[in-house]
Amino acid sequence: METYTRLADSVIEFDTEFLSTPTGEHTKHSLKIQQSELSVLWEKAKALFDEVLTTESTSAKDVSAIRKKNKICYAAFVRCMTKINEYSEKLEKSEKESEEMSLASHSLHLPPCDIDVFKGDYLSWPTFRDMFTAIYILNKRLTPIQKLYYLNQKTQGEAKEIVKKCDLTNEGFNTAWKNLCDRYENKRILVNTQLKILFNLNTVDSECGSSIKRLQRDINNCISSLESHQIDISNWDPIITYLCSTKLPEETLSLWEQSVENKTEISKWSDMDRFLSSRFQTLESVSGLRGIKTSKFSKVPSHKHSSEPSHKKLGVFQTSVAKYMCKMCQSNEHRIHMCPKFLKMSVADRISFVKTNNSCFNCLSFGHSVSKCTSSYNCANCHSRHHTLLHNQTAPPKTATRENTSNPADNLPSTSRQAQLRNQASKGKSNQVKKVQSHHANTSKGVLLGTARVTIHYNGTNYAARALIDSGSECSFITERLRRRINLPTKKMHAQVSGINNTVSAQVKEACSIQLRSPIDPFISIDAIVLVLPTLTGNLPTCDISALTQQAFPDLILADKRFYVNEQVDLVLGGDIYPHIILSGIKKNVLSTLLAQETVFGWILTGRADAVNPTNNNRVSFFNEVALDKQLSSFWELEDLPRDKTATAEEAKCEELYKRTTQRNPDGRYIVSLPFKAEFPADINLGPSLKIAFS
Repeated sequence: METYTRLADSVIEFDTEFLSTPTGEHTKHSLKIQQSELSVLWEKAKALFDEVLTTESTSAKDVSAIRKKNKICYAAFVRCMTKINEYSEKLEKSEKESEEMSLASHSLHLPPCDIDVFKGDYLSWPTFRDMFTAIYILNKRLTPIQKLYYLNQKTQGEAKEIVKKCDLTNEGFNTAWKNLCDRYENKRILVNTQLKILFNLNTVDSECGSSIKRLQRDINNCISSLESHQIDISNWDPIITYLCSTKLPEETLSLWEQSVENKTEISKWSDMDRFLSSRFQTLESVSGLRGIKTSKFSKVPSHKHSSEPSHKKLGVFQTSVAKYMCKMCQSNEHRIHMCPKFLKMSVADRISFVKTNNSCFNCLSFGHSVSKCTSSYNCANCHSRHHTLLHNQTAPPKTATRENTSNPADNLPSTSRQAQLRNQASKGKSNQVKKVQSHHANTSKGVLLGTARVTIHYNGTNYAARALIDSGSECSFITERLRRRINLPTKKMHAQVSGINNTVSAQVKEACSIQLRSPIDPFISIDAIVLVLPTLTGNLPTCDISALTQQAFPDLILADKRFYVNEQVDLVLGGDIYPHIILSGIKKNVLSTLLAQETVFGWILTGRADAVNPTNNNRVSFFNEVALDKQLSSFWELEDLPRDKTATAEEAKCEELYKRTTQRNPDGRYIVSLPFKAEFPADINLGPSLKIAFS
């Protein structure tokens, strides 16, 4: 017990003496010695304390005294050891600051060193990694946030996106640098890149020192890069020498084979490397002495007569293209469709000239026929496969007509007897052929297209729209007006909409997603992608439908109860949605001509129906848009060749009747006489006029 008391007092005295020593007398080495000595004293006191407690002869009073003494000793040890560590840290910090100040005061003004911007190239990643580490990461003056700032400045493209994902903080730099290393530290790709360079070396076609030196440098760079990636290439000499031999010019390759002493042994790359160094140095010396450069075409072709002018020879990769020459006037200034002589000719003479010169009737080019013509342009007048300048402008064909006679019966109203005579006359003329223009149809019937009232659900709100169901359309469309009303989000896209005659009718720049719902079945929901266009089609139907047609469907739930009203169409549901909306129900021959189909929106009606106000000139297609360059072509063609419009016999008769019968009464009103066709009343079929009159 006495021994432990002396050791504990030694630790306490050591603490007292250390605290009484002035701070300036402590040094880094003295503190280290004192720390070691204090640790030894404490270890001895602690070991003796444990031994005394385990002794059975120690009384309870002595144990209590020893514990109290040990508590005081331990407090002194901790206090003294803490002070020693604090003094040591202060001394180390002051020494480091003095060293930095000394370096700053004695540093040389070196030129700034910087690195290239890294753009995400695997091949340049090792260089960027090592240079950035040397200049920025190992710079002790830079804080992590400063390093992250420089890393952000020295990256572009994909690499910059990786760096920008990390916050501009001290902790963000380590994360950003780790992400870059994980992304581009791809040993496999780096090795494959070098192998690709090695196996795709450029061939040296001429005895040029710089070309041979470039080939040698590329091979050595690949070897160095592969070795830096720990690739064992010690046995690659046969591969490398063979690849290099296949790229050398003939003369250099012959000299290399002559320099090989043992023709049966495998050559070393080190030997070939020395030969290439000697070879390009020799070529550079010879080129410098003669003051000329060797080139690919070093041999000058000899000529039999020196007085003959030298002709430049073109390589096999060069082609000479002659300018287009006008076949009419043999001029290089214009094409034949702009030739003044050709434009002054009649259409028959132009056709004869084109046939004689075996030119194309569509594009007027020489060397191919109309069947092989690749031009997308047709005649601007009739859209047939011939040039507009070759269009034969004649009067449009008409139905067979009679000359106007002075028969007084022409002014009488139609009777049943006259209808019989008219039917008999029509049978006698059944062998006559009536011609109608292809884009017009004379009819007293209107055509119904399948329309439906649908609901578009967006952001919890339902919007009503009128849709045209068109299975012949590959995509579905929506008007810009409806999209703006619903405020549907769009995504950009580029597409062309083509229609009849394969002409581009619209350019689509946006598309949006919609959710279609049925007004009659709330459980139906169809998601669709629709293309946005300014307008889709004209108002449908294009004619007024009779009341009998409107009331013929009392037992059907129509998808569009106002199908007979001429209104705007906001949606076109094409073939992409058609299978999802058509149901199994179908009814044919409704009112003898209509077809009723069941859809999720109700029944839709298509087919020909009686019209209240039939038109004599209904267009089958709504539009036929022509490309801008074709419109410009038609413009100057019409400018050069003005055409006089010839009035038909019916138009001439109407004009003559107007001049002969039109009068003006004293009130200022005009009195006109209604014109009738020459066939009236003997050969005019009015059709079911009674039904039309009652409607």
